[in-house]
Amino acid sequence: MLKHLFPHRIPFTTFIHANYPRAEGDQFILTDEHWVIGEKVLKFLELFYDSTVALSGVYYPTSPLMLHFLVKIAIHLKNYANDTHIRGVIQPMVDKYNKYWRNIPLLYSFAFILDPRAKMKGFSRVLRRLMNLTSTDYVVYQVTTRAKLTDVYNKYEEKYGSVRLNRVVPPNLSGKKRSAWDEIYDDADDVGTSVGMHSFASTLNIARDTSATALLHAASSSASTASELISYLDCDTVNQLTDDFNILHWWHQHKLTYPVLSIMAKDILTVPVSTISSESTFSLTGRIIDERRRRLKSDVVEMLTCIKDWEDAEARMQHMVDDKELEETFEDLYLD
Repeated sequence: MLKHLFPHRIPFTTFIHANYPRAEGDQFILTDEHWVIGEKVLKFLELFYDSTVALSGVYYPTSPLMLHFLVKIAIHLKNYANDTHIRGVIQPMVDKYNKYWRNIPLLYSFAFILDPRAKMKGFSRVLRRLMNLTSTDYVVYQVTTRAKLTDVYNKYEEKYGSVRLNRVVPPNLSGKKRSAWDEIYDDADDVGTSVGMHSFASTLNIARDTSATALLHAASSSASTASELISYLDCDTVNQLTDDFNILHWWHQHKLTYPVLSIMAKDILTVPVSTISSESTFSLTGRIIDERRRRLKSDVVEMLTCIKDWEDAEARMQHMVDDKELEETFEDLYLD
């Protein structure tokens, strides 16, 4: 996430040298104003740290969270755009944001829609907010995403259609806390943008006409087989907007209601955003194959790696720092 937001040469170095004059002995002279600026920089970077931690998790689906953080970061950059001390850093980050994330990958859109708290209603609101924040037209993308989602579902229907059982009416859950969903269902950011919303609605009508062929082709290619997906998208969203909502558990509870769609949802939702988890597995092999254990066969190495990963998973330690020496070194890097 961070490498796609910061430029290749992060301008913080230039920022520090420009705002922290040096005295004799090549030492910094820190004033009260510099401490205020430093606290502001730390506050600004806090969201990016939180985003990295959340999207690197291994005990919950991360792909449905991507659009949440795209909205959060877009709002964050906009709020700091006119800050006197940080605005020199903001514009390069905005350029990076637009370069890598203006075109939203379909995987993250599918995962967001398959969150029963979002569906097409929440997806439409996300695109509306991103349009107001980045001045990007997402009308055609919204229609195309639904058509592509229908195409993917039809492929699952062809393969898993035989598992369909009698359906039951899905329960309507409710909750009180909104937490991360404030940016999606809170209209605070839409104040003063009624013109933009009206433009979005009007262009959506146009897009429905211009993209009707693609949408109808995907949706009506097999009307009977697509009914499960249509039933999910058209029914009301789940109102349980708390942080402890378990998406995979919800789909497990509704596997009789959506037998094919639940299989598709689990495949999409379990795709990780970050590669940290897989990279840590390769790092683990360095402690299995060493100078004293070079004659291990491949199946033994695979067995030892899996056992270690299962033990860490049971102890909830897969996300912990393994290099304690490196961790202690960084703990000592602070200013008195």
